[in-house]
Amino acid sequence: MAKAFYLKLAWSNVKRNRLTYVPYLLATALISGVFMLIVGLICSPTLNNLPSGRTATAVFRFGIVVFAVFAVFFMLYINNFLVNRRKREFGLYGVLGLDKRHISRVLLWENFIVTAGGLALGTIFALVFGYLLFLLLLKMLDFTGQSSFSIAPIAYGATYLLFGTVFVATSVLNSIRVRMVSAKSLMQSEKKGEKSSPLTIPIAILGVILLGLAYYFAWVTENPAAAAGLFFLLALMVIVATFMLFSSGSIALLKFMRSRKKYYYKPKNFVTVAGMFHRMRQNARGLSFICILSTMLIVTVSGTLSLYFGKESIYRGTHPYDVQTGIFLQNYYDEETGEYIEAEASVQLEEATNRYAELIWELAEKHNVVISSPVEKMSTDPEDRDSNNYAFDSITSIQGLTYANKAFYFDVEGTEQNCLAFVNDIDNVDLSQWKNVGRYISDIFSTREYDRGTYGGLLFLGAFFGILFLAMAVLIIYFKQVTEGYEDQERFRILQQVGMDKKMVKGTINRQVLWVFFLPLVATLLHMAFASKIMLKMLELFQLKDALLVLGCIGGVCVAFVLLYLLVYRLTARVYYKIVAFK
Repeated sequence: MAKAFYLKLAWSNVKRNRLTYVPYLLATALISGVFMLIVGLICSPTLNNLPSGRTATAVFRFGIVVFAVFAVFFMLYINNFLVNRRKREFGLYGVLGLDKRHISRVLLWENFIVTAGGLALGTIFALVFGYLLFLLLLKMLDFTGQSSFSIAPIAYGATYLLFGTVFVATSVLNSIRVRMVSAKSLMQSEKKGEKSSPLTIPIAILGVILLGLAYYFAWVTENPAAAAGLFFLLALMVIVATFMLFSSGSIALLKFMRSRKKYYYKPKNFVTVAGMFHRMRQNARGLSFICILSTMLIVTVSGTLSLYFGKESIYRGTHPYDVQTGIFLQNYYDEETGEYIEAEASVQLEEATNRYAELIWELAEKHNVVISSPVEKMSTDPEDRDSNNYAFDSITSIQGLTYANKAFYFDVEGTEQNCLAFVNDIDNVDLSQWKNVGRYISDIFSTREYDRGTYGGLLFLGAFFGILFLAMAVLIIYFKQVTEGYEDQERFRILQQVGMDKKMVKGTINRQVLWVFFLPLVATLLHMAFASKIMLKMLELFQLKDALLVLGCIGGVCVAFVLLYLLVYRLTARVYYKIVAFK
């Protein structure tokens, strides 16, 4: 009977608090569904049997660990927010006779209902959209054969284990939080804000210095390797500085505005600044998270988009010609005599070279491809693409070993499939009749085939992380709007009682909401303005040197994010205005 009572009370609470619990349930469903899909892709036999697919799964394996860490952190943060917001309600239960262990049981059932519902919806999401996303990934990998996709049991197990762990952790933390405070403090906790600290101004100054240093080094670093080495340190500096500036810098600025008596002691400014003090003290941490998550979203998505759309530029940077191949004469080990036989640039190399060139032409005809320039002509300048000369001689000595080399550089015209078959056959040419002749080949077609998994996997992983960061940011924004809505109900009533008409009150609160809501967006765009420079340098490590493409991806993602941010504002503002009952 008692268990049924706690379950009924928990279900009633979930329904009554659906404005907060339903978004939390949907976020749980989205994150668990995406997590299940990533694990499902890692375990897909079809994907693992593809050369490029194996690379994609390696990328997913690395990303799933980071994804899980962010997901757990986010679930703990949002659970903490939900419980803190309802402390007054739990205090009321105590006044009515429920002791703390009873309240903990109610919270346990509420947590179970939301987590189980979220996992159920997440599983449905993975089953419904999993195959479509799998086909999209195969298309990006240029796979045209038969495919099948099913979510492996291990994907279900890993997802349920992860979110089961989160459920246990949040339940324990909730129980500890309720048991450690009195009913009186629970009743009053919702009205507590962050207290002013004497270190507000020093922390604000330190935040400005940290952010300035991070921006400076991000902008002046020119060496790509140095940029990659500094990136995570600078990112950490920006994160710490963002927290400092939102929590202390905003308060310091408001104190400065309050000190300007001619500005402050005007009805419109007085109410706005005074209200902003309360909002920033209550929401500084949440606003910092929104800004950081938004920046991470733009960096992740724009970076992976740049690599995906710039992959052809990367290929051309590492392969000036479609095919670079050649043969070489070198010392070889004679097993009969037990000695190394020194290689010479001799007739043997010349014979092998001529035969190799003939075979290249024969294979081109066999696979119906066209070699755009003759391979038999020689040149000492292989970088000269206009000379139609694509081979050169070199004889070098390294630690007493002599290497004689003849290399061919040429472009190929034909279908991608035929070109790939052509270079594969070149790689299998039999030159065993010349004992000390070796062969090498580097071509753009094999590189494309192998790297599709890398760039396709990175793009998918970037999209998955984008979904995660977006869900986190949107949920924090939504909960911030709901919290401020309930707080502004009381503030709205008080301002009317002191003589302000409804229109003036609405205008004052609207200005505060707009300022608070758009501060993270402005800070995010400012972060990205300086991050774009170091991103350009970091991407040069991947041989992506197309600055216009990278800046275009960053700008496009920023524009899309601003539009999405405005849409989220409009949707969450409706919930806010409904709570405060603005007409």
